[in-house]
Amino acid sequence: MVSSSSLFKFIALIALIAVQAVLAAPSASAPNASTVKAQALAAHNKYRTKHHVPKLKWSVKLAEHARTVTTSCVWGHNMRGTGQNIAYGYPSMKAVVDAWYNEVSDYNYASGQSLNGKVTGHFTQVVWKGTTEVGCAATYCSNLRATYYVCDYSPPGNYYGEYTKNVFKP
Repeated sequence: MVSSSSLFKFIALIALIAVQAVLAAPSASAPNASTVKAQALAAHNKYRTKHHVPKLKWSVKLAEHARTVTTSCVWGHNMRGTGQNIAYGYPSMKAVVDAWYNEVSDYNYASGQSLNGKVTGHFTQVVWKGTTEVGCAATYCSNLRATYYVCDYSPPGNYYGEYTKNVFKP
């Protein structure tokens, strides 16, 4: 037979383990919409200025679509006639845009193609001259154990044969 003292200790141990599990779990918060907007515009426009193209304007419609994508917590593109960059696992919207931009080191301006087949489509969408609007969202997704970031762009970029007319050297 189990003594009441042993039962109490067992319950206390289980409670302690549960509290530690909650404290060790990843944060279930994502940046708020105004922070996402401010960081997205600032980072995109910093890089667009560097590449001699007009600054982007914020689109509520694009941000709403991006929010629909992030809240689904289904990893993958869902573009519906827009350009789209997606990411997860970064600490902020600024860090995401910085990561997309860092593909610049793998881009060949002369050919309008990537070097050695490396991914550069996120970078080129960020600085695509013909794009005028952006809308972004961020949602914490428990299935990803991370914050899911999406930016939608209009008009979309990354048209084959149009890179040298839309992506310029800094």
